[in-house]
Parts: sequence; structure tokens; C-alpha cells
Amino acid sequence: MNDNIILINNDGYGAPELKKLAQGFTMKGFIVAVTIHIALVASYMIFAYLNEAKAKEIPKNPREVIRVVEIETPPSIDENEIPPVKQDEIVQKVKDLSSLQPLPVRKDIADDVVLKTQDQLDNITGTVSRDGDSIVIANITDIKIDNNVIADKIDNTTEVPVKDVYTLSEVDVIPECINLPQVKAMMTYPALAQEIGLEGKVTVKVLVGADGNVVKIGSLSGPDLFYDEVKDKAMNLNFTPGLQSNKPVKVWVTVPFSFKLK
Repeated sequence: MNDNIILINNDGYGAPELKKLAQGFTMKGFIVAVTIHIALVASYMIFAYLNEAKAKEIPKNPREVIRVVEIETPPSIDENEIPPVKQDEIVQKVKDLSSLQPLPVRKDIADDVVLKTQDQLDNITGTVSRDGDSIVIANITDIKIDNNVIADKIDNTTEVPVKDVYTLSEVDVIPECINLPQVKAMMTYPALAQEIGLEGKVTVKVLVGADGNVVKIGSLSGPDLFYDEVKDKAMNLNFTPGLQSNKPVKVWVTVPFSFKLK
């Protein structure tokens, strides 16, 4: 280190080492500047080339022809001015309005009104309404009423027949089954259904009579294998009678039966 210091002190400012160092930096800067310049020029050329290629791909629109229609010159303000109203026309209009006013009718040409005195009114013997029209009033005793015709009309009136069979929604009091558990206990599981392991629910419609007993069996729904057993045992069901207007009536009731293997 001491030798270098002595060398710098001997050579003074502008030693060869500093010159070489400055030349090296200058050369590097020049190379970097040239490289950047070349890159910018190349980028510009590539960008211009791409724009030109895109411009060639876009079809040019045909020139639109715009027709210019000549518009007439608007009229001047003077031509649209309201013409002045003459004094004679105003007077004539006032005269026409005055003619619309009603004029009093002279007494000598007015309609004659003839009034009758009270004595003249008392002497009128005919039946006259308030409008002056004559009306004829028939004597009630002269009208003959044929009672036989009226009786025939009354006899010919048809009475609305009373409904014989009702549904649950039509009666006032619906029937209630009183021995459903006992009937279910009486049922036997069909052998074929037991062999194949069939289970299910059968719904049967029964017509409950006025005495609460089942009159007949209606439609059934569910597995067919249980129909015979349900029809046989459903006839043993007993119900409270359904009431309509406090009278026992026949009512259709739906009863469910479930079949399950233990």
C-alpha cells in the first residue's frame, strides 16, 4: 500500500491507472448506449410491422355517400305576422253576439192558458188522473177466481226428493266405528301373502245403514291378496248412525286395514 501511495504522489493528477479506469467506464457506457439504441430501433420496427399487418387484415369499409337535401329557406318573420283586425269586423262580431240574447215575447202573441174554476172541477164526473188521462177502475167484486185452477197448480208442483245415501262431508254427524279393534283381531293373514312376505294396507268403503250396520261393501284399494279377507270381515263392523237434520241416514264410510308380518 505504501508503494501505491508513493506512485500516485509521484505521478500526480492524471495517473495512468485513473486513465485506464476512465476509459473502461467510457467504453462500457458507450456499449450500453448503443445496445439500448439498437433495442429501441428494433422495437419500433417490430411495432410498426405488427400495426401494418393488422391494418391489412381489417377490411376497409366502403365510403358512405351522404346526400345533401336542399331545404327551403324558412319564411321571414314578416310573412307570419298576424294581420291586423279591422274595426268594422269587431263591430260586426259584437252585433252577432247581441242577436243571441232572448227578446221578451209580447203579451198579445203569448200562448193562452185556460184555467178552470173550483166549481168546474167539482162538476167533473169522470175518473181523471192528475195528468188529465181517463182511467178505468174495475170493480173487485166482478173478478172471479177459479179455485180449482189454483188447486191444480199447487198439486202439479214437484217436491225435491230427499237424498237416500250421503257422504261424510254431507252429513251433520258422521258415523263412528265401535268394534274396529275386535274386527281386526278376527282377521287371518292370507297364506299366499304370508309365504311371499307381502305386507300392505287395504282401504275399503262400506255403506253404513241408518241402524249402524254395514249394508254393503264398496270399492277397495291396496294389494289384491287381502281383498277377500277384508270383504268377509268388514261386514261385521258396527257404527253409530250418521245424522242429517237429526235423522239417521245411510252414509259411505272408508275404513283402513293394515297387514304386517310379525
